[in-house]
Amino acid sequence: MSVTFGIYIGCSSCCIAVNKDGRFEVVANTSGDRVTPAVVAYHDAEVVTGPAAKQGIIRHAANTIQHILRVAGTNEDEGFNISSITCKPSWENGQPRYSVAKGEKSIGVSADDVLLHIFVLLKEIASSHTSEPELPLVISIPAWSSEGTIASVKTAAKKASFTVLSVVTQPVAAVLAYGLLDDNKSNMQVVVLHGGGTTVVGSLVEVAGGMLTLRESISSSTVAGDTLTELLVKHFAKEFYTKYKGDPLENRRSKRKLYNAAENSKHVLSTMGTAQVYVESLWEGVDFSTTLSRARFDGLVSATLSDFLIPAKEAVQRSGYTVDQIHKVILTGGSAKIPRLQQLVRDAFPQAEFLCSLPPDEVLAAGASVEAAMLSGRTSQSPVLSSMVPALAVTVNCMILNTDSNECVFSRGTPTHSRHSINLPLPSSASSQCSVIIYEGEKCSQNPEEEYILVKVDLTSLMPESKLLKLDFHLKSDGSLHVNLSEPVAKINRTFIIEGGRS
Repeated sequence: MSVTFGIYIGCSSCCIAVNKDGRFEVVANTSGDRVTPAVVAYHDAEVVTGPAAKQGIIRHAANTIQHILRVAGTNEDEGFNISSITCKPSWENGQPRYSVAKGEKSIGVSADDVLLHIFVLLKEIASSHTSEPELPLVISIPAWSSEGTIASVKTAAKKASFTVLSVVTQPVAAVLAYGLLDDNKSNMQVVVLHGGGTTVVGSLVEVAGGMLTLRESISSSTVAGDTLTELLVKHFAKEFYTKYKGDPLENRRSKRKLYNAAENSKHVLSTMGTAQVYVESLWEGVDFSTTLSRARFDGLVSATLSDFLIPAKEAVQRSGYTVDQIHKVILTGGSAKIPRLQQLVRDAFPQAEFLCSLPPDEVLAAGASVEAAMLSGRTSQSPVLSSMVPALAVTVNCMILNTDSNECVFSRGTPTHSRHSINLPLPSSASSQCSVIIYEGEKCSQNPEEEYILVKVDLTSLMPESKLLKLDFHLKSDGSLHVNLSEPVAKINRTFIIEGGRS
């Protein structure tokens, strides 16, 4: 059986899909996530790539390289600058390089070598899904990528032992993922809006007789996913200052902690109604804890989200069409998961069919895998249906018995391989024990029925100083729920697994 692969690589993240027998599936990395951070960190004894590199940014910011696609293949500084990045490139003889610490020495690393580490990680993921030595691949890249960047990407993929069949841009991959080329009778105009971490891209694609024509593509770095994160950072910093009269933005480490918390809450609010935010020792040993609702989030970012639509509207106008002549709209990119943005897009293109059945941050890898299958002589068969993601059938909640601490963990329809963390306030009294209940139910309940309780955990030896209970949840593809429960003052740390089958 021939197996092909599709990869999307962007500035912030990358994603890989495998295509077997004309059916594609976006696959997870070793951490269980289907989207992998495009981050590489150089430590004294090793090079760390992906989730582990991103998690260690706070401690190793000076040696952690991000947004490599903006640098690879360029021969001069194009002025792209992000304040949150500490490790910045320089150009030597027209080649981008980074300076990283290796013990007490400083060594130079080329941008192409950084890109290679990312493809080596993706190769390891791909190899776990086939026994064949050859790894046929189509790569999807941002629409703004230069020829130099494309060449660097192809070279890195080949060095990582992939067989590169082709390179396609974002709008092409999006159209392929939804099988729009399979319709040989209809002519249609398709808008593809990509909301990435650093760039928003609006494209107009014409599909006629099974042929695709990219009429216009407009890129903008004025607003993007990182812009929304920065708005949340400022909001949380203001709230912290109001409570504690301290500014966490004056310290680079504190700002990075707040940035990570803001980014996580942004992703949580894409599927949940509220997000719990907790940052340990944010400023001068003071912890920060707050709750952000989706309604409040929408209010903070609504004006900025409206600017996300500007490239798409401009692409339509330059192509000589009006919004009422658009037949379909496809959303891609992590920021496109935000419900408020999806509603704005629906309102902007009222006559168009809104295509968002695939997770927006997985669409481009899926489309690239469809192209890989076609280039290998096999046609795609019902790609959209075959890529349906297993999801929860019932909402999962968590509470501390006899308290007001009661939170939704995963709402109904949450896809597998999802993660979420919550912090539940412990009883204010000096009680040394409490009971934690994880249960199913569409709404939070103070008295869930016994048949809906998944697990009850009794905690003892709590200290009077114990204030918050932290719970980390990981919903895996087999339906099992892995839970880590911790309370640092009493040094409580318990891990348990709720087997799949009920939800």
